[in-house]
Amino acid sequence: MLNSIMKFSYDDVRDFKNILTALAKLVDEASLKIKPDGVELVAIDRAHISLVKLQIPKEAFKDYDVQEEFNFGFNTQYLLKILSTSKRKESIELEANDPSQVTIRISGGFNRDYIVRNLDVSPPEVPELNLEFDVNASINSSGFKKAVSQISAVSDTILFKADENGITLKSKSETDVEVEFTKESGGLQDIELSKPAESTYSCDYLDDILALTKLSGLMKISFSDQKPLQIQFNMESGGNVIYLLAPQMG
Repeated sequence: MLNSIMKFSYDDVRDFKNILTALAKLVDEASLKIKPDGVELVAIDRAHISLVKLQIPKEAFKDYDVQEEFNFGFNTQYLLKILSTSKRKESIELEANDPSQVTIRISGGFNRDYIVRNLDVSPPEVPELNLEFDVNASINSSGFKKAVSQISAVSDTILFKADENGITLKSKSETDVEVEFTKESGGLQDIELSKPAESTYSCDYLDDILALTKLSGLMKISFSDQKPLQIQFNMESGGNVIYLLAPQMG
């Protein structure tokens, strides 16, 4: 029997499924960097308008046996098809006995193995980002999902506004849709405000990552006047996903 080059298992396959659902709308291929201390992934969309960064420490996994760095390159749509069969209470395991292929094992109900070719995918070159924001707020994830869905139905862009009262998301179209996140309404948990700010972003790009709102009950949003929007989802397991989106200018 061949010894594993790397092997790890994660309790809730739905986390990976939700991440892949968003990722597949942004890029065709991606590379998962599997290191002794955890897994990482960085992807930039085709138009270079948005960026996704995933980090899951080894402590978040049920089992984790990785002695040396291993890069797993994959087609996002193909992997999403595999994970789309997964259900609640199922776990996922990745194992490689050969650098050219990875076995994906989904278990907990109807157990199945998929042998996937390891593609040669170069991760994007991303400079170290040291962004500072005037607004940092924690808001309800499901409320954000509903707000973006409602606004994107009538508008191509969405205006983010922040002041001492909270966060407001607003359509920029003939049809006015406005959603407020305040502490009184329960939609806003906390906010740090250097100064009031507003910025406009693409509804389509925000719509594409709404599956990530299933990762946690709260999400952290950060922005400044016409600067990139940063959204952070902290997973219950201990991992996190950061999404950066450039503003709509003009």
